[in-house]
Amino acid sequence: MAHEAAGTPKKFEGLPLQVVGPVDLGRLIRELEALDNNLLQQKLQKHEPKLPKTSKLMDDLISVNRLDLLDDAERKRTRDFLAAIKERAPVLHISFSADPSPAFVEKLMSWLRENIHPLVLLTVGLQPNIGAGCIVRTTNKYFDFSLGKHFGENRELLMSKLREVTTAKAPAASAPAPAAAPKAGVPT
Repeated sequence: MAHEAAGTPKKFEGLPLQVVGPVDLGRLIRELEALDNNLLQQKLQKHEPKLPKTSKLMDDLISVNRLDLLDDAERKRTRDFLAAIKERAPVLHISFSADPSPAFVEKLMSWLRENIHPLVLLTVGLQPNIGAGCIVRTTNKYFDFSLGKHFGENRELLMSKLREVTTAKAPAASAPAPAAAPKAGVPT
């Protein structure tokens, strides 16, 4: 996106979907600092500034926001942008019973950024005891969407249905078992 007027700061589009949580954001911040130091060394050695090889996360950030990190001012704005996200972005913690696939996490991030907040970050946790579903936490909210919670809330209904099924399938205890027929050729 081109600058609208000379000196007008460029608006950032956001974070790539591959930047999921605070750990990924921290990696980007450290890589940007290393990149800044590398370019400063090139400048001090009077070499032609050349962008070093960057990670896939940084490449995605550059692509999404159409950044020119050879420009000192744009690097500073990018640093400030990432620092502001680290400080103020909403962070959700979602626990599953098993590791979610990367494709699922990408779809989840897409939905969260479209419907919750464009800069939301996510930490994924594991709680094998929840069985199925998930548990979502924010700084001030807790939502339990686990199967165990659902069964706990509907325990009486579950127990009555289990009793119905077990009594319907159980053989009558008072009826005598039928006698076995004698086998042919065996004296009784």
